[in-house]
Order: sequence, then C-alpha cells, then structure tokens
Amino acid sequence: MRAPGWPTAATAALAVTQAACSAPVTGELIVAIQTDMAVPKDLEHFELLVLSDGKPVPPLSNARFLLGPEGVSLPATQGLTVSEDPGREISIRVRAILPGQRRVEHAVITTVPEHRVATLWVPLHFLCSEDEASPPGAPDRCPEGQTCFAGECRDHRVSSAHLPDYVEQDVLHRACFDAASCFRDVVPAAGLDPVACTIAASGDVNVAIATEGDGACGAWGCFVPLDAESDLGWRRSGDRIELPKALCLPDEPGRLAGFGVVTSPVTAACPLKRIGDPICSVDERRPVVLAARQRSPGSLALSDKAVFWTEQGSLDGPADGAVKRVPLGGGAPVTLAQRQAVPRQVALDPAGRRVLWTNRGAGGAMTALMERSLEVDDTAPLLDAQRLEPLGPSGALEGLAARGAYLFWTQLRGAAAPGHKALGRVGRAALDRPMEEMWHADAVSAYHVAAANSVVCWTDLGEDDGTDASGSVSCLKTGATVPVEVGSRQRKPHSIALDAKDPTEVFWVSFGGEVVRGAVNGNSPEVIFQDHENEGLYGIALDERWVYWTHRLRGTVSRLPRDAAPVGAGGGESPLTLAEGQRSPGAIAVDASAVYWINEGSPKQANGAVVRYAKPLPPR
Repeated sequence: MRAPGWPTAATAALAVTQAACSAPVTGELIVAIQTDMAVPKDLEHFELLVLSDGKPVPPLSNARFLLGPEGVSLPATQGLTVSEDPGREISIRVRAILPGQRRVEHAVITTVPEHRVATLWVPLHFLCSEDEASPPGAPDRCPEGQTCFAGECRDHRVSSAHLPDYVEQDVLHRACFDAASCFRDVVPAAGLDPVACTIAASGDVNVAIATEGDGACGAWGCFVPLDAESDLGWRRSGDRIELPKALCLPDEPGRLAGFGVVTSPVTAACPLKRIGDPICSVDERRPVVLAARQRSPGSLALSDKAVFWTEQGSLDGPADGAVKRVPLGGGAPVTLAQRQAVPRQVALDPAGRRVLWTNRGAGGAMTALMERSLEVDDTAPLLDAQRLEPLGPSGALEGLAARGAYLFWTQLRGAAAPGHKALGRVGRAALDRPMEEMWHADAVSAYHVAAANSVVCWTDLGEDDGTDASGSVSCLKTGATVPVEVGSRQRKPHSIALDAKDPTEVFWVSFGGEVVRGAVNGNSPEVIFQDHENEGLYGIALDERWVYWTHRLRGTVSRLPRDAAPVGAGGGESPLTLAEGQRSPGAIAVDASAVYWINEGSPKQANGAVVRYAKPLPPR
C-alpha cells in the first residue's frame, strides 16, 4: 500500500496468488482510487474487493475504508503483485457509499504487468453516481461485462499493456485542486452542440458541472470539475471541447439544463485540472453553499440533521415550486414536494414528524397550508381556501410557525367585494384538529409570525398608503384574548424572532432600516440598529448572545449583541458584517454550530442558494 493513512489491514502490497514463486517479483499493478466529488460530504467510505480466479484476495475481501480527515484521503493506492501466471485475470471492484445509500462503483477486469509497475486509475465519479448517472450508467444498471465510465456503460476489461507506468509523484503527491474557489468567476459554457456534445473553446479553461449540492461547494456554488484531456472528463478538439456524452444523451434532456456546464480561466492558482488531482477541502471560515441553482428560495427551517426550505419557482406562472431539504453538512438536496403554488414560509412540526409550508397560490392553484410526513410521501393541504372561508375574506397565506400542539399562520390583505374591506389575518389551529380548534385575529396586512413557549408574535405591514411608518408588531400570550401591541408606527416591519427558551423579548427588522428589540409585555421597543438611508433589512434570527439579520439590497449578513444599547441612548454600536456580496439574502436561521440563510437570487432564474456559515464566527 502506497497511500499514507490506509488502515493497517491493507498496508502491504498484496499478491494476487498465495502460491510460492521462485523468481523475483518484478511486476506490479497500482490501483489508484480517485474521485471528482467532495469527501466525506459526497462519499463517506468505500469498499474494495479483489478477486483472483473468482476467489477473494485477502485481506481485500470487501475491505472497508473510511474517507475524510479521520480516514483515507483520495487518491489512494493499493499494490497488486504479479502471480506465477502473468496471464491470470483479476477482478477489482470499488464501491463508494453514503449512509444508507450506495453512491457509485467501478469495476475492472485486467492483469498485472509481468515486468513493470503500472497505474490503474479507478474513478468514483459524479456522472456514475446512483442519483445522477444517466441510465444505464448507475450501479446495477450496466449489463453483465460492463461498468460505468464517465456516465456511460463500457467494457470493464482493461488491457494492462495500455496502462501508464506508475510514478509515485504523479499519483500521490499532487497539489489539490481548489474547485470551490477556482470556479468563482464562472461563465456558462458557450456554443453548446447537444448532438456532438461539445462546447466552444476559448483560451485555457477548466470545465465543471454546476450542481445543486454535489461536488466542491464554496461561497459561489457547487461544482464537479471535469478532468482535462481525459476520457473521464473532456478533450480539446480544435476550437471545440468534447464533453462526456452522458451530459447530452437525448433521452435525458434535462441533464445540462438541470446541472449546467461552466468554464473558468486557467490561472497560476487554478492550473488545468487533470485526472487524479485531489479536490481541496472547503474553507469553513467562509460562507459555504449547501444548495445552489435554486429558483427563488423563500424561507428555511432547521432540524438537528437538515435544512428545509421552499423554492418558489417561477413565482407567477404555473405551480412549479418545491419544498426541499439537505443535510446540515451539505450533500445532494432532496425534493420533498414539487408542483407547489409559490411556497412561502416553512416550519417543522415540533414532534419532528412533518414539514409544513404555506402556498401563496399561482397558475390557478389557490392558497393553502400544506403538510408532508418526513417518513412517507403524503403531501396534502392541512388548510385551504375552502376551509378558511368561514373565517371571512382575506388574502394569501404567508407566515407560518409551529409551537407545541398548535400552528400559527398569517394572511395578507385580500381582495373583497365592492364596499367591503378584506383585512389580513393571524390564525391558530390545532395541528391534529385544524378545523376543530381555530382562532384568528384581524390585522391590516399580517406578514411574518414567530411562536415560542407561551407567546406568539407577528408583524403587520400596515396600510399601503405610501407612508413609511404605518406598520406594527403585536404579541399574544397563552390564555389572553386581546393582542398586545409591542411596536407601533414601524417602518414596514418584516421578519420577527423569539427566544425559544425564554421568550420575554421579541426582535424584528423593519425593511425601512431598523433592528428593534421589544418586550412581549408591551414595554416601549428599543431600536438597536438604524440606517434609514439604506432600506432593505429582511430576515432575522437569534442565538443566546447575538441577533443576526440580512440586508436584501446591500447583499450582507450582519450581527449585533442582543443586549446592545439603544440608538440615541449611548448606543449605536456598529454591527459586524459576516458576509458580503450575497445575492438578495433573505430568511436566516441559526443553531449551535452555524448560521444559515437564503440567497433569493434573481426572479425566475436558477441562481438562488442556501448558505451555511460555520461557527465560531469572527470575534466581537
């Protein structure tokens, strides 16, 4: 074994036969395992099986190796020495796995060279992954005698005579390729010819597949770099670049549209990516995209294992929105519900069994409050326009929060019959008996809502009459029947947050340029940050020490101590900017290990994202 860090059971070069050999062993095959995905996010461990004459070669009988900082780094090698019969074929199978999912595998039948040391690259590549490979390229989809190779099924026999000589420096001591940074200034591939599966070549470039969550994810998206001048990646042919055919298969028209192929200039810091170049680890000191290529994501919610969010889709066209989730550490996003009518706010059932969201309505689909079990696919409306009709006329569902056995929602101002005024609404219903226990309070134009322990609070955008300060914030404690106004004359109050453990304080941001701290008992609110010249404050979240918010128009994420002194009373402390250059940052959430937010991106374009910024954050 030539790669440092492999377990002791596989540290020696292994003969493919146990028979004695009187002549010196001169031939050897170096199995070099490599990937274009991120480890351990995309691949947690791999299994290696070597057979000779159909019998396992110990100790490589489904030997299992952990990947990542505590295990094996890729590329990694295993040496196989020549037997007394140089023509004897050996079978090599490498299978990479995520928990509960076989991700990708590659199989080879070959021989060991008799008088030289050769390199056999075994790719664990994205285009052959179980989720993404075009049929029949994924595991178990290739016919007998074939294996997945760059997303296509090909003969699994490889002639060792055509393998390159092994040079340790070229296999194990190569600089890593920083895909997350090198594809910062990407441009969509130009001049796509889907029949020939080529793109225009302009200067020296690296090429990558832009994904939702697979591959190297950094501050600018997620990318799987393709190996240059390789049958596993791309080759230059005159003024064209030949892509893997799997990206252009006619029976998979959504592959290029769903992923996207991008290029980035070759520089001194970003040389040409070649086969075997390891992928650099992600710099967790910067924001990291968890899910890229999203179409107008709207809100997010956290569990102890995953981030959930709504993808609004085209906004005013057909019902093409979705609800998705991704592990907290990143990975391939999973779509929980699709064909939703502009899904807005998302929340989790406190028991951890369901995800809930509001649909604003679009394309003939009416507004509705939806639910889906996290165990089975049973998407259904919990409340819809018909069930809400007895409460009186009101507008589309918007805000959503869950607490204990109840859920709370808001409705915007709605259309009404001539001579009538359809106000907004704040509603409450029992999660398991929504039609039996309903309560509501009128509001001018209720927007976002937060609930914790024994209190629920909401923002009201106020009259849309051109004034800057007609909004309000109200709270209602359990057992009370009349809401308490904790903030009046607010400048378009937007998002709101409560401390889940001790909800005595309520925080909100006003789009007009304020971060406000109030008391749920109705004491005078305090402005702890103010910038009326730069409107656009949007999302807000709390942890034990800090209040975090997003600035949609400036593209920033900031924080300030929760106990900051009020502006004009010895306060006015400058907030710390955590992230800049974000694309319309919106909803934000926080847990013990990280801050998460939505970049809404541009309307009707797939350039939104879900972003994580790992703690510890910069000091105060």
